[in-house]
Amino acid sequence: MDAIIKLFAILTVTFTVSGAKALNANAPAESSLPAATTAHKPLQRLWRDVTPLAKPGALCPQWWDVAIEAGWTVKQLPTLDYIMYRESRCRRIAHNTTLNRDGSEDYGLTQINDWSWCLPTKWQPKGWLQSIKVIQSCEDLFDPYLNLRAAKAIYDYSEDSSGNGFQPWGK
Repeated sequence: MDAIIKLFAILTVTFTVSGAKALNANAPAESSLPAATTAHKPLQRLWRDVTPLAKPGALCPQWWDVAIEAGWTVKQLPTLDYIMYRESRCRRIAHNTTLNRDGSEDYGLTQINDWSWCLPTKWQPKGWLQSIKVIQSCEDLFDPYLNLRAAKAIYDYSEDSSGNGFQPWGK
């Protein structure tokens, strides 16, 4: 009987590992997304469905680990979670090209506005996020880590200037 249980365990592990490799091999390429432009360690748990940090009722728990890695605090996560859901429905490739009256576009999880943060201006000839070396172009904001890092930089700027870091998102 023990031999059957051991054989079953070995077969289960073998099929699980083989199945995971097959799933990864058949995953669609994301060549349409820009490569990350800022060096950061690879995220091993990026596509998980849940995270141990997430509280019950979290809307975008799959991004909480990435947010922590990007500099957000655990205390900020519930509000950030709400913003990611409201702005992009947790979709890392969300791209608003039509809803802004001024013709500007919004990118990624936190829907960062190009005119405000990543397009050149007379004050920031490279764009604000480029000047602080978070991204190289607006398209980099489709990378979840870079989007959340940029959102944290915007949060910090707003916190320093107005006392409300979430103000750019109307919160």
